[in-house]
Amino acid sequence: MDRHRTGRISNLLAIIASAFFAAVGVAGYGRTEDLRQLMLFLGLAVLAFGIVKLAFYGINRLLDSIDER
Repeated sequence: MDRHRTGRISNLLAIIASAFFAAVGVAGYGRTEDLRQLMLFLGLAVLAFGIVKLAFYGINRLLDSIDER
């Protein structure tokens, strides 16, 4: 249940953050052909997605607590 309509925003921001790190990783791999660098940035992309989703989970909880008052 998305009472505050933050679901779309969180998905969009999470995808943008992930795409940024993935693009940096692919561009870096294209220049250096270092597979470790690519894997590091792809891991950061997944981590960024999770952090954004976790942040919006906290924002939703905060908004719920404000609504209860």
